[in-house]
Amino acid sequence: MPYRRLPNTDAARTRALTKAINITLGLHPDDVAFDYKTLTRAKFFIETFKKSISLQRADNAHYVEKNSELAHLQRQIRMYITHFIQVLTMSIQRGEIAADSLRYYGLDAHHKKLPLLKTDEELLLWGKQLIDGEEARVQEGGTPMSNPRIAQLKVNYDRFVIHLKSTQFKQGKKENAGEYIQSLRKEADELILEIWNSVERTFAHLPAEEKRKRAEEYGVCYVFRPYEKQ
Repeated sequence: MPYRRLPNTDAARTRALTKAINITLGLHPDDVAFDYKTLTRAKFFIETFKKSISLQRADNAHYVEKNSELAHLQRQIRMYITHFIQVLTMSIQRGEIAADSLRYYGLDAHHKKLPLLKTDEELLLWGKQLIDGEEARVQEGGTPMSNPRIAQLKVNYDRFVIHLKSTQFKQGKKENAGEYIQSLRKEADELILEIWNSVERTFAHLPAEEKRKRAEEYGVCYVFRPYEKQ
């Protein structure tokens, strides 16, 4: 015997509900093969479901675009931080800036390697330390750094911070939306199962083949096993 296969994608859920609703158009409520209250509930639900899925797809596309912009800004600020520290180090080696000036930036004169700049937190930390350090050093009479100037680093840092906060906010919205969509999917599955069970009960008195044919008109999906197809 073929078995029922409930939909497992949003498109299949939408098709199943739409087919069940459409076949009832023009029918008297007494002629519908499932409960009229369930039909009313399905009509209200399908629009919410379709709109929510559409909005989620649009939000996901926008989120991917924002992530691409953020990745670009991460590379930019990482480059500016790296270049600033390298130029600062060379300026100290040439004697243009005092060696003890590294304290302004939270840098160690004995540590030759660049700080780790892999995570957003590290980029935020070192970007702020360099900006604050340069401002403090210049205020105490130091010569401003050039190529890159701290203003160039600050512009890229501010852009990075703004996009990072925006992306984090959208990530929170995306997670909440995902939970909401999951609850809608659960409700859709419950509705479809309720409709299909009622339809099969209504046509239970018919021969098996005719019962399947009538049920399929309401969207019930039957799958034949390989050995049953012939």
